[in-house]
Amino acid sequence: MQYSSPQTTCLFDNTSKHDVAANYDYSTDQIRPPNPALFQIFQLKCIRETILEYGDLIEGNPSKRELGESSASLPKILPVSGEPIHHTIPLLATRIARHEDRLNDIVNVINGLPCGHITEDVNNLIIGQMVVESKVEQIKTEFSESMEFIAALCSANIAMGDVLTSFDLDLEQISAQNFSLRRAIQESYARERTRD
Repeated sequence: MQYSSPQTTCLFDNTSKHDVAANYDYSTDQIRPPNPALFQIFQLKCIRETILEYGDLIEGNPSKRELGESSASLPKILPVSGEPIHHTIPLLATRIARHEDRLNDIVNVINGLPCGHITEDVNNLIIGQMVVESKVEQIKTEFSESMEFIAALCSANIAMGDVLTSFDLDLEQISAQNFSLRRAIQESYARERTRD
């Protein structure tokens, strides 16, 4: 049976062509998942869409050839992840069919996340962090200026202490001279009284 090459399809219902182009890896010629958290779902959906392009899903128990036990020409790794493959694509497709509802629920939950609000909150946090950093820098500048002013006050205090010490020495000398002068005056009065 001849199959035509599958056409490139959108891997997620809400993924635009721009998003697909933005996530295209030119080095491996593959499309990366839009979100790393969705990588496993991305793998399974890629396999499922490949099967849907080539034919209907195989139901029931797969044969040994379908399990890959008698086919040496089948690839040994998954083309999407590069991981070793122990079962063929039909078996994986059967497993996907069993868990499709659960996968859809997971996708719905992820799609229902308030990404806009989260982005807005993150932007507000970034703006708040920038404001806080600006305030911190302003406080650092004011603190540095205050420290310089305190250092100037300390220098002025030391200089004032030197001046006061000099004043104390001068006052002591003046007091000593005053005491000597008073004593001389008293002695002079005493001599005059003695003469009288």
